[in-house]
This record gives sequence, C-alpha cells and structure tokens, in this order.
Amino acid sequence: IVVNISWGSQSGPHDGSSLVNQAFDALAGNGKIIVMSAGNDGEDKIHMAKTFTPADTVVNTFLTFSAPGYKRTWIDIWGDTAEKFCVKTSLFSKGIEGSTTNEICIDNGITYDTLISANGLDTCFVETITSDAEYNLKPRVTISVYNKAKDSVGLSVTGKSGSIDMWNEYYYYGYTYGFSSEFADLGIPGATGGNTATTISDMGAGEKTLLVAAFTTKTTFKNILGGTLAVSSGYVRDSIALFSSHGPYVDGRIKPDIAAPGMVVLSSMNSHNPAYTAAGSQRFYLTHKYTDAPSGKDFYYGVFSGTSAASPMAAGVVALLLQRDPTLSPERVKEILFATAIKDKYTGALPAAGNNIWGHGKINAYQAIRQLLTELSVITYTGKEKLDCVLFPNPNEGNFTLDYLAAHNDQLLVSVSDMSGRILSSQDWKVNSGQNMLPLNLSSYAKGIYFVKVEGKEGSASIKTVLQ
Repeated sequence: IVVNISWGSQSGPHDGSSLVNQAFDALAGNGKIIVMSAGNDGEDKIHMAKTFTPADTVVNTFLTFSAPGYKRTWIDIWGDTAEKFCVKTSLFSKGIEGSTTNEICIDNGITYDTLISANGLDTCFVETITSDAEYNLKPRVTISVYNKAKDSVGLSVTGKSGSIDMWNEYYYYGYTYGFSSEFADLGIPGATGGNTATTISDMGAGEKTLLVAAFTTKTTFKNILGGTLAVSSGYVRDSIALFSSHGPYVDGRIKPDIAAPGMVVLSSMNSHNPAYTAAGSQRFYLTHKYTDAPSGKDFYYGVFSGTSAASPMAAGVVALLLQRDPTLSPERVKEILFATAIKDKYTGALPAAGNNIWGHGKINAYQAIRQLLTELSVITYTGKEKLDCVLFPNPNEGNFTLDYLAAHNDQLLVSVSDMSGRILSSQDWKVNSGQNMLPLNLSSYAKGIYFVKVEGKEGSASIKTVLQ
C-alpha cells in the first residue's frame, strides 16, 4: 500500500510530535508507505523565530494580507518546555499603536477582544488561546485574527528566556478570494519581518513520512483553446519550483526528503468540477478533451502545479518499488530513493544528509527500480570489473530483459545455462557507453532455475534466473 496525501498545514510544532504525525508513523510500516506534499510556501514569509534573553525580551511584527478585502489569519506560536511567554495584538494607524488586546500571558484560557480602528468605525476581532503544556509539553499560543479595519495589525511577543517559533497559517486558494498572510516589518523601526525557512508542512513531520518538494519540468504549455501559456517569471526548467517549501524542522531534521516534477504536470481533471470544463473559469489550463462515445460525456485533462502534483509523482515511483518488493519499509524506500536521486547543476552538490531545499535531489524512477532489482537478484561477480547489469522481470514466464550500464563501449558474451552448468545458448552483444537493453526469450525452456551470464574483458556477472 502506498498512500499519497496532497494536503498540508502550518499549524503545529513542526517537530514530529503532533497527533497526525504520530498517527502516520503508527500506520506506516513494512509494505505501507505514506507520501506527502511538502507545501507551497517557499516564497512566503510565514515563519519567525526568536530566542529571548534578559537583555532582549520582545519581538514585534505585523501581519500583511494579499487580498485587502479579506484579512483573516491565525498565528500558531510554540515555545520551549517549561518556558512561558506573553502576546499582544494591536491595531496601528500610520505607525501609531491604537486599540490593543493588552498583554496576554499563558494561563490555559481563551480571550476574546474586539479592537476598534483609528476612525472609530471598523473592527478587528481577535481570539487568543493559551496552553502551558501541549501534548509535547511545549507551551502554545494560537491567535485568530479577522480584521475588517484599514489599520495594520501588529503582533508583539515577550519572554525572558527560551525560544519561540511561530507561523502565519491561514491561506485560501479559492476562486473568489485567493489570499495569504505573511509577517512583515512595514518599514517601522523595531519591527521584524518573517522568513521562508521552516515553511515546510507540519503534517509531514513524522519520521516515516516521505516528504516531497517540487521542481520545474515545464514552463510553457498549449491549452485546449490553441493558446500557448507561460508560467510566472522566475521559474527555470529543471530548477526547484519557487513555491516549494523549505526546511528544516524545529528539531533540526533536514527536509524535504526528495523532489519530484511539480510544475505544469499533466493530470486528469475532476469531471464534477465545473471550473474545469470548456466554459469554466479554469478552461485556460485545459490541454485535452476526451469524449466518451456511449454517454457523450466530455472528460478533460489539464495542467496542475504544486507540491500536491509532485507528491503523487513520487507515490507512483514508490508503488513501482512495492510492486517488486511488497515488504519494503519506509526507511528502506527512503534509502533507495536517496541513493539513486539525480544531482545536477541545478541541485548543486548535496551533502549526504541532503539539504532543506532539494532534500536528496530529484527522484529517479528508473535508477530506483534498477537498484532494487539488483539487490533482489542473486548475482555472482568475477574478475576485476563488477558488471552493472540486471535482469527483469525476474521471475517471469519467459520474456526477460537484460539491462546493462556500460562504462565504455564493449563486446560482451551473454550465455544461458541450466543448474548443471550446461550452456543452452550464447550470443555476442555489442554495447555502447551508457544504458543498453537486450531481450532474452527463454519461454522454450522448461520451468525452473537458470543462470544468465554476462562476460566482458575485465569480468563477468552470473544472474540467477527463475522461469515460471
């Protein structure tokens, strides 16, 4: 079983301790893999961190909104175990603080405030929820803000010791609003803006979850109307998608795990969604139409972008691995994907532990499957050179393919022998540097165990072959 979850949330401690993280870790195991999108906040300054000292006891910031007509968000703040802090939410007009909640310290309570704008006509609704010890024993404050005023919303957090991390959580991708919220300094002295570090989804923080970033595989496409559309500027083919969220997690773990195609990915569209029809609001993103002859119903295909597109791409690769070995553990799946990931001039040199943009690089379906096939095959090597070959599918009913990655042009001898060592067939195989494939039809032989031997000038490989 492989489950894809193209969904995420910034609410939570980002340390793997949340209830959903615990649930996913409990569900995952041998033959049960959970794959999740890393998040689309790579360009959004939704994270802030602060370490308090007796000489540095406050951090100030402002909340900005991309859609001025719908200014709503919630802030999730997590501290260190046994450390407490206080918060204050205020309205500012021309840089001057006006109506305020006053300082609210952690008391395991809920406080409701209605702030009045400088013009005396508009309101901002603030709900503050505090907890001195959540399920991970860390203190937490969540602030819900709904601002109907033109005034800016300011946030102040104070403490004497310990550290905090906070996230500006709320965003809405609907067709009516389409907005998000960030931390900003608004050019006001003493205020601090947010950053794009640790913008990775809290939902994917479980140890066993495979967390997937997105990279750009296309920057243009032709739609069903005949027009050629380009994605937003700044996106470069083969580079990381700008929206792809960044790690690390608060506990220091490097994330995401791996990157997969996530920009202009072709997908089937939900036939019940009126937006993705010939007359729908999203018709410009449609690329193909299929009409079912018996019913006359139209089905559409179109482009889809986001880590929500990259995650199912990775889940498909994991499904191929599980098809060959249904007992693979989450840890083993990661080992295979990490070891075979593509590293190029766009990823740059990646450390063994990966980095917080790419993880371990670009997912490589072919090499991942090939490595697993090699590991599961019984191959005996002789000579100076370890021939890089694999036979698949093995076992099967007779139609095999010999895959060989040659370091240089070579002339090989391929032979098939039975259990007694008697050679049943042999042939010369001229290979070129790189990937080579040779079909082998053994269907005329009796069911049983055979050995396919590949011999070169510097060595040989003998592969145990099962004919079903």
